[in-house]
Amino acid sequence: MQAGTRLDLLRTFIDFIGTDIQRERQDVNKRMFSVLLWCFVMPALLSITLILLIRFGVIPRAARLSLDWIILLFPVSYSLYVLSSEVLVQIPMTVRRGGVVTTLGQSVKEGVWRERVCEAMKRTIHAGPEDWKWLVLSFKMDLKKMRYRTGYLTALAGAVFYLLLQGIDLVGEDESQVTWIKHPLGGWIESSSNDFSQFVGLGLFLVLFYLSGMQTFHSLMRYLNCAELVMNEQFSSRPEDET
Repeated sequence: MQAGTRLDLLRTFIDFIGTDIQRERQDVNKRMFSVLLWCFVMPALLSITLILLIRFGVIPRAARLSLDWIILLFPVSYSLYVLSSEVLVQIPMTVRRGGVVTTLGQSVKEGVWRERVCEAMKRTIHAGPEDWKWLVLSFKMDLKKMRYRTGYLTALAGAVFYLLLQGIDLVGEDESQVTWIKHPLGGWIESSSNDFSQFVGLGLFLVLFYLSGMQTFHSLMRYLNCAELVMNEQFSSRPEDET
């Protein structure tokens, strides 16, 4: 089959994935909105409010030392809520039925989903075994690049976020206690009281950023697995004289 036709198959395959994801996007959008609200918007609003209250003298300036920890209140609370609602709730069922049975139950749900997607793929994409093989290999290369790009963007975001934190400290009125501690290799280094909280915030931001990218990667991997199942079925159903 010509390259142009195979590219059309790849476009059809990608369009199929986009259409199928739209069905589940409503729940995903609600979750992403919750993450954006409680992990970014609310901490930003709280930070701006506290800074204004401190500047106008409503709150003592000493409260600025604990500002970084107060900002982490919403992300940590939301993380605990998600953990309790999605993970801890399943613990009693796991204790009653056993961890293996619970895991196998999730596998059954995934099997039902794969069967639906595979049947929809076969109805939408009309291709032979060799074309399915090319389609799977091509999409696998794209996912590999996506995974590498997620790592690069996470490192870049960490560097930018760190520079922003340092810039805020330089521009703002930093009243935190600065001490000088002796380095084991000789010399002295500066130690600020809010360095640890900044690194904690930076770590949480990078973890959320990386997990967000990897969630997209694993979602697309599910469709790649379905395409591999269809490809194997195409090869197994091919007549013996063609093999």
